[in-house]
Amino acid sequence: MLALAACRSNPNVAAYVGDTTITEDQITKLHDQIKALPNMTAEQLPERSQVVQILVLDKVCQRAAQTAGVTVPPPQVPAGQPELVEIQARMEACKQALPAKAVQPTDADLREVYDNGVAVGAINAADPANAFDQVKDQLAAGGQVAAALGQRQQLEQAAESLGVSINPRYRTLAIPLLSFNQGPAVTADLGQQSSTAVTNS
Repeated sequence: MLALAACRSNPNVAAYVGDTTITEDQITKLHDQIKALPNMTAEQLPERSQVVQILVLDKVCQRAAQTAGVTVPPPQVPAGQPELVEIQARMEACKQALPAKAVQPTDADLREVYDNGVAVGAINAADPANAFDQVKDQLAAGGQVAAALGQRQQLEQAAESLGVSINPRYRTLAIPLLSFNQGPAVTADLGQQSSTAVTNS
């Protein structure tokens, strides 16, 4: 968890990222554009929190890339796509462009991965062979966790420098950086609540 920007309260704001204010109206507009796509089903429609996640991570990743001195190539997005698709493509291109800075995982890091794996059903904790002490070395093998932790560190430092502040209604916002097939293994928490004075509706 990060303690970032000072509390800021505005019920019409979804998030503050540096000098950028992401409003609830913006979220509604982007969400409605996706909703209007042909053959879009309720199951495929992203939640508002996912829209906020994409917009916040886009801004944070751009700062991380700037700090690292990386030029992010523009993504190739077919014409006529909703704005959110373009933003997500830019965000994904940025994540891929960030330099690999592996961070050696601690037991606490590996425990986080393990617990997430159990939570999504990727690890059967009822099997003694899958006890944490038995599998932690396997989780660390291959360098994927170390790479994800390095990326998380870069993004969290960028988020802190920007003073990211999130409306409490989106406070479960977590950015997946490494996933099991069933769900996230390593996530980044990129902002604090803007204020408990911002009410849910």
